[in-house]
Amino acid sequence: MYIKKSVLIICAVVLVVVTALGTIMAVNPFGVFQFDDLLKFNTGVAVLNRYYYEDVNKDSLLDGALAGVAYSVEDPYTVYMNKEVADSFIENMESDDYAGVGLYISGDAEDGRVMVVSPLSGSPAEKAGIVSGDKIIEVNGETVSADGIDEAANKMKGPEGTEVKLKMLKKSSNETVEITLTRAVIKRETVTSKMLDEQIGYIQISQFALHTCEEFANHFNELVGKGMKKLVIDLRNNPGGYVDVAVKLADNFLGSDKTIVYTLDKNGKRHDYTSTEEKTKLPLVAITNGGSASASEILVGALKDYGLVTVVGEKTFGKGVTQVPYTFLDGSILKITDSRYYTPNGVCIDKQGIEPDVKVEMSEEKSASLSELTLDEDDQLKKAVEVLQSK
Repeated sequence: MYIKKSVLIICAVVLVVVTALGTIMAVNPFGVFQFDDLLKFNTGVAVLNRYYYEDVNKDSLLDGALAGVAYSVEDPYTVYMNKEVADSFIENMESDDYAGVGLYISGDAEDGRVMVVSPLSGSPAEKAGIVSGDKIIEVNGETVSADGIDEAANKMKGPEGTEVKLKMLKKSSNETVEITLTRAVIKRETVTSKMLDEQIGYIQISQFALHTCEEFANHFNELVGKGMKKLVIDLRNNPGGYVDVAVKLADNFLGSDKTIVYTLDKNGKRHDYTSTEEKTKLPLVAITNGGSASASEILVGALKDYGLVTVVGEKTFGKGVTQVPYTFLDGSILKITDSRYYTPNGVCIDKQGIEPDVKVEMSEEKSASLSELTLDEDDQLKKAVEVLQSK
């Protein structure tokens, strides 16, 4: 049977379109982009590949496109990480230590720069005077920005004893400075403690890692054995960490069947984290500053809403959102902000922070060297002790 050539062409086109639609449905189950959107993207890639004056790396184009998509939502915590950066991110979250400068950073959606959330206690960054709110412009001469936040973090890691040069915009003076740091091993010990006097114990939590609750329990029991009757919890420059860990730690002080924190997504779906433990009854003071973020604010928010703590120091950072990772088949990750969290009284502190009950400001010089201050030099800790002594 004779078939016209035009009919064959039409059938071929229909087959291509049907195949394309089927492929799109298979690889795009979320339905974010329609066929014409994907066609536009593929056409753009094809045009670049054909006409750009040098060879184009298609993987780099795709990574760049996904990074741009994440950045376009204007949320500093929604980011795309290629496989190399994603592997480093996972290793950093799970390892006991790493070599770097000891900085926790975030993207600033307002100016697109990399902002310091907090330096780790005793780290090269803290010793160099870097504080919360400072911004990183360059790492080793390469410009960094909020849309490549995890790449910026990767650039600051490296072998122990090697140097990294940062160009920074200081928060206090709004001046650009250059700082050279020597990388060191950053230990994952997240809890330290001591007795401040015969009755007042002191526990510092530097972050909420997988083993923080176990560390906290060991230090807490040791202080009780030394006669502790009152407790200072120091959360200054604690950038947060695992929400579940902060919830478990708060559980020690709230008693049973109390809301510790809850989250709401854009569809109004609510998830409550509820306490189960018997309440530990101790007069508490928490010390916070602008580097106290995320999980730190969950702990402080819960204790404050139930009237179990007096907060001394400065307003917290104001990170009241949670993220979930979406892992692609090649190992790359799209980290997505999926919900806001709320304190038991229904307060969302995102971009607002938690105000202290007793405001005590510290100079930038002192804030940049907290781990080296004595009790007499540390104005915030000294006030915390005074508050507890009056209880």
